[in-house]
Amino acid sequence: MKSYKLKKFHNYLVRILATMIVVIIISCSMTIESVVQPSSVNGGSVLPVTLNVQVTTNQSQTSKLMIAMLVPKLWNVANKASITFTSDITTGAQPMTVIPINSPAPNGNGLNWPNYLAAKIGNGGNRINDWEWVAFYSNADFSLGGNVTVNATVSIRIPVSNDNISFKLGYVVANSTDGLSESNRYGSFFPGCFTVNGTGDLIDFCNPQLATVEPRTASDNDIITIGFDGGVAANLLENASTIYLCATGITTSGTRIDVCSQVAASKLNSLGAGRWNVDIWPRKFFSLADNQQLEKLEYFFTDAAGANKVGYGGGKAPFLYTFKCQ
Repeated sequence: MKSYKLKKFHNYLVRILATMIVVIIISCSMTIESVVQPSSVNGGSVLPVTLNVQVTTNQSQTSKLMIAMLVPKLWNVANKASITFTSDITTGAQPMTVIPINSPAPNGNGLNWPNYLAAKIGNGGNRINDWEWVAFYSNADFSLGGNVTVNATVSIRIPVSNDNISFKLGYVVANSTDGLSESNRYGSFFPGCFTVNGTGDLIDFCNPQLATVEPRTASDNDIITIGFDGGVAANLLENASTIYLCATGITTSGTRIDVCSQVAASKLNSLGAGRWNVDIWPRKFFSLADNQQLEKLEYFFTDAAGANKVGYGGGKAPFLYTFKCQ
């Protein structure tokens, strides 16, 4: 009987200790409480972002603050962005500096911060593989006591490129001691799709890529490949057995030339798994005169009868392609 009571007490004690450990782990956290950013900016301007961050500790720690951003590679954020923060325990704006690419992230198994963030957090739902994580450390280390809560306001300024872009930005807060070791040791926030009203064709990271044109830079005298992927999103042609290109060539003088008939030159080739493409020589396809030059294309995809038409995002607006000199 005595042995039974001792065993019961031991099991009870183990449960209590386990609960205490869980409480200790959970009580240490870093979170992004909110993000303030515009839904869009003009190309070539500065994107202002404010992160409201909260840090709660359960034991003393001395670390640097880490802030990371998920951004398009072509913005060159590592060399152009600036970050500062204010907090309950500091005076004035505190500077932050981009973390060198050869610096391993804490608890990252040898990975640097960008690769660690990509592996742990992902791409935020962006559909074009031309994104990157850029991470910054506070210039100074900060000591926090146990069982304290500190609020910080992070100010980010990102000069954006002149490109016309839709992108899903992302933000992560962590520290130089814990890294991303446990889900409660860092905070992440994804505000949704953000737009730069720039120039050129839209680089759309947010929506399924129903249509592609290769190469992205070509003249009207180059062979271009126009592709359609009917399997990436619901659309009127996802089960079509034959697909045709319906295009309008717009010349530099504003003349519009329509080629929207179900003929061999506009018929796409099936690549399997809902993917199609067609090669065209724009000057021949639109029967251009010697003194005519194409500025851009507007195009749709249709079925054999021409009754079902698919444009940008699966809707009624045309896909666009602008010709550029190499």
